[in-house]
Amino acid sequence: MTTGTGTATGTATVPAQRPAPQPPPELRGRTQIADRVVSKIACCAAAEVPEVREVHLGNLPWTRSSNAEVRGDQAAVRLTVSLAYPSPLRAVAARLRKHVIGRVAAQTGLTVTRLDVTVTDLGGEPP
Repeated sequence: MTTGTGTATGTATVPAQRPAPQPPPELRGRTQIADRVVSKIACCAAAEVPEVREVHLGNLPWTRSSNAEVRGDQAAVRLTVSLAYPSPLRAVAARLRKHVIGRVAAQTGLTVTRLDVTVTDLGGEPP
C-alpha cells in the first residue's frame, strides 16, 4: 500500500480502523461535588472578608455550625460567623454573601440559591 507521497514504505489508515469519535464532554459523565467541599469553600471565602473574626466550622452541640447542601447544580449554604466590633452588620452580611456566592460559583460551577448568615458574636478589632 502506498501513502500520499508515493513511497511504498508507509502505512495508511483505513476508515474502519479509525477510533470512534468520543461523545461531547457533557454526555461522558458527571462531576459530583460533596456538601462538605462546598461548605469548606464557603467557610474559606467567608474568612477572606476583613470584618469576619471567625467562621464556626465545628459541630458543637451548643452552637450552629456552617454547612452546605448540594442538589444537582445548586447549593444552599449556612454560615455562622463572628464579626469584629464595630461593624455595620447588614453591610458586612451583604458583602459576605456576594463574596461567598462568587467564590463558590468560580470554584465549583454551582449556583448558590440560598446563603443564610448567622452572626453569633461581636468583639475585638478586625484581624
